[in-house]
Amino acid sequence: MYIIIIGSGRLGRMLSEELTDAGHNVSVVDRDSKRLEALGTGFNGLSVKGIEYDNAVLKEAGIKHADYVLSVTSDDNLNITVSLAAKEIFKVPRVIARVNEPQKKSVYELLGIEMINPTELISYIIKGKVEGSQR
Repeated sequence: MYIIIIGSGRLGRMLSEELTDAGHNVSVVDRDSKRLEALGTGFNGLSVKGIEYDNAVLKEAGIKHADYVLSVTSDDNLNITVSLAAKEIFKVPRVIARVNEPQKKSVYELLGIEMINPTELISYIIKGKVEGSQR
């Protein structure tokens, strides 16, 4: 599969490593060249420096061939903008965005953007461990 990851922070770097190791073609987009450099010399995918929601940057990253776009920056507004462009303009089959502020979850839902909410997931896991230890 061809996967574009928007954001090369900790989550983006980990995803790019895991997905390339699994044999997928990965392109990472970030406006910060230092973050892209942090992907390291072992990253054998494409790294694209530029404004993440810019159509020309997304095209350079290969969005016309993408099976997935994963927008995992720490900026909800950026994740929403990129996700909508990928979904509505470029018709990417699967778009998943990271929700950083739980109160913005309803915005993602209203716009029909598939999402992952790390805060909610971590809370669920910790609650399970706490409740599991009481038995």
